[in-house]
Amino acid sequence: MAGGLVGTGTAAAQPAPATTWLCSPELTNDPCDLGGDTTDLGTGTVTPGPAAVPESDKPVDCFYLYPTVTNDVALNAPGYATPEVASIASFQAARFNTQCRVFAPVYRQTPLVGLPLALVGAAGPSIDLAYSDVRAAWDNYMATENNGRGVILIGHSQGTFMLRKLMRDTFDQDSALRQQLVGAILMGGNVETARGSTTGGDFTNIPLCTEQGQFGCVVAYSTNTLLPPLSTFGNSSLDLWSQRWGLPSGPQYQVACTDPVALSGDDRPVGITIPSTPFAFGIISILLQYTSAPESVPTSNSTWTTSRGRVVGSCIEAGGYNQYHLTFVEPQPLNEVPLLDSHLVDMNVGLDRLVSIADQQTTAWQTAR
Repeated sequence: MAGGLVGTGTAAAQPAPATTWLCSPELTNDPCDLGGDTTDLGTGTVTPGPAAVPESDKPVDCFYLYPTVTNDVALNAPGYATPEVASIASFQAARFNTQCRVFAPVYRQTPLVGLPLALVGAAGPSIDLAYSDVRAAWDNYMATENNGRGVILIGHSQGTFMLRKLMRDTFDQDSALRQQLVGAILMGGNVETARGSTTGGDFTNIPLCTEQGQFGCVVAYSTNTLLPPLSTFGNSSLDLWSQRWGLPSGPQYQVACTDPVALSGDDRPVGITIPSTPFAFGIISILLQYTSAPESVPTSNSTWTTSRGRVVGSCIEAGGYNQYHLTFVEPQPLNEVPLLDSHLVDMNVGLDRLVSIADQQTTAWQTAR
């Protein structure tokens, strides 16, 4: 399905509320305001964070949408920031705050317990309602905060599906707006292209990134630790998620996998970097404890902890999946090896490489202005 979001029920007709910002430059001590000091459990090194950059000195903005994380037993999450929403913003977006002013709206997403209904096609109106919040927040940001600044879009999982739709509705159709697109980091959300092409699926005019320093393009991949993969992400022929979100899918497309080593220029083995403060209690925190949280943090006095385990990766097509396959070169404690797939830490495996890509894209975008 290549059209708009599915569903025409009453939930979609409800007006979007005024935007509630989870992270923005006007907020103090929001979850994206973390410092950068980090303890590396693999080397024992404690690295101080970079000096804080005043918001007024940051050259571009980041617009971040969080993944499926809310614990609500409902078709839609509430329109305010729950503890797990704040935790995931720190988990994924806060590391980018040295590069950009971070704007992250609260949106009434389909919660974790509602995903089965979404997959069988029974949650169309709830998806529409969530997207109405996203679009309202974007329009609010553009009207009141952007002022012609460059933008990096960052999303994961459900956040990526929302950003795929948002980019199709805005950047891909507007050549002037594309001049403001520094880049898009769309993780774990089945960005689609025509087979053998960098465009032709989600976007006609926005390509995948293929080389270091390239801007105005998309970084996208899902990670795995198994071959063949056992995952609901990475296979365009089995992509029920995109179908339910009203986005391109099917055998004529392929799911994007852009190699972060090539795009960052950093080929060193990487660990999993996450905040040292425990994740807010709920479904995600339980899954993290038994899959991929470094050493069951907190383990240090640093703001961030990097796991002792190290992986290398490469984009591999196997069994119809196109994913970024991870291989451990330094062992990880058994209870922290990602089980089945590593979707929860798509962004956090090699998180600093993604920050470096954003930095290099910003520099190239500024030079080209």
